[in-house]
Amino acid sequence: MALIIVSFLAGVLTILAPCVLPLLPVILGASADDARDRYRPYIIIVSLWVSVMIFSILLKATTYFIAVDPIVWKLFSGVILIVFWVFILFPNLWKQISGGFGFTSNSNTALQKSGQKSGVLGSILVGISLGPVFSSCSPTYAIILAVILPTSFLFGLVNLFAYVVWLGVVLLAIALLGQKFIAKAKWAADPKGWFKKVLGVLFLFVGIAIISGFDKVIETKILDAGYFDVTQIEGKILDRVELPE
Repeated sequence: MALIIVSFLAGVLTILAPCVLPLLPVILGASADDARDRYRPYIIIVSLWVSVMIFSILLKATTYFIAVDPIVWKLFSGVILIVFWVFILFPNLWKQISGGFGFTSNSNTALQKSGQKSGVLGSILVGISLGPVFSSCSPTYAIILAVILPTSFLFGLVNLFAYVVWLGVVLLAIALLGQKFIAKAKWAADPKGWFKKVLGVLFLFVGIAIISGFDKVIETKILDAGYFDVTQIEGKILDRVELPE
């Protein structure tokens, strides 16, 4: 029970760690892309929850995909974010693509429904894209994957769920606050305005950083610089917890 509580706490503290830096701009940017869509942050975070859970088990706690080159997952995540960037920078592109395939030939209502579907799909893909490349410098997360899951899969799964849920809860709070702020800003409403372009460039940068591995270089430099390191707090708490053998 003590470890589960630590897993909850670790999920919250992880937000302050440099290892989660790629998540924050993506979550904020994707949520703020359409401030009128109040469900967008929830869709993104739930997709992220599921993705991190699945890929944490498949890629880090098992050997099922050991033969798959890590660059495959980086390409998967980076390309999705870059494509999302293209649609943010060129908002009419989806309409043109839809029209080219005959999706909009019926009526404006069909166009609206198509846009809604593409928005939901885009939000899901953004959340899912972060799972394969998710990495955490949380010692609790590492212990769950390396120690707990191999010895007791069910107990490890519960702890992993606790960690991921609270990580998601804090990210959701950040996304909702960001969306609420953007909703009040008239300068952010223009689909062709400078704010949307900044969001697009942000997604482009994160996508390229993930593919090239530059995101890890930044994270390592921040850790080496000795800035506020939440892993030390976790480490002290874990020292007092008796881990199952």
